[in-house]
Amino acid sequence: MARLFGSEFSLVIPMVMLYLLVRTLLPLLAFVLAWWLLSRLIKARVARLPRVPLNLPEHSSSPRRKDRRIYARKLRRKPGLRTASRAATAPRSWHFTAAVLSLMVLIAAVIAMPDGARFQLMVGNLIGYPGTVVEVQVPVAAQPVVLQAWQPALAQLGRPTAMRYPIGRTGGEHEAHAVVPVQVRLRGDRMQVAIARPVDAEMLRAELARLAGLPIEAINVQQRDIAPWREAGWQPLSRL
Repeated sequence: MARLFGSEFSLVIPMVMLYLLVRTLLPLLAFVLAWWLLSRLIKARVARLPRVPLNLPEHSSSPRRKDRRIYARKLRRKPGLRTASRAATAPRSWHFTAAVLSLMVLIAAVIAMPDGARFQLMVGNLIGYPGTVVEVQVPVAAQPVVLQAWQPALAQLGRPTAMRYPIGRTGGEHEAHAVVPVQVRLRGDRMQVAIARPVDAEMLRAELARLAGLPIEAINVQQRDIAPWREAGWQPLSRL
């Protein structure tokens, strides 16, 4: 899964299958979890309700004499049945409300589910993808200035990604698009920039050095895997 983004990625079909599986199962899981939690809440509330008295009559109302004799015999043997009680049950409105809330959770999960390209981007942020890391050592106070100077060059280095997958029962397909953003990490006087694509290291160093007015030797460029969600401190360039 190293080559997560790009046409060379050899596991496009498995990624599509994974997305379709998650898109189907995740809302159902959210619905089941919500129903289970609400059911536990209802049971806990019912357990605190007072018991319901049975209020058995003194004589059986059955038209059969045999039934009346059996009833009278049981009352004589167990007088406590006259004052028996049963556990309270939950009102139907509680179960109806739980069903409505669970359905709302299901709908919310469906709406919140990202499209295929965004899902692929999220997976890449978690497991990592090949890219280029630029590192420069500058004083903390000068980092915003350097980053601002690099903005025109870095803004063009986001990596487009796409996923095409079937939708509904019509047999149609949907193609979703997203851009893997340039990531920035500030670690004291070191500033790192992660680009989700291989680049010409020497050309990039020369361009960034020219834009920021830095010596080219101060800029280090290396190719390595990047996992923004597993490596602390990375933020998209657009949020800085």
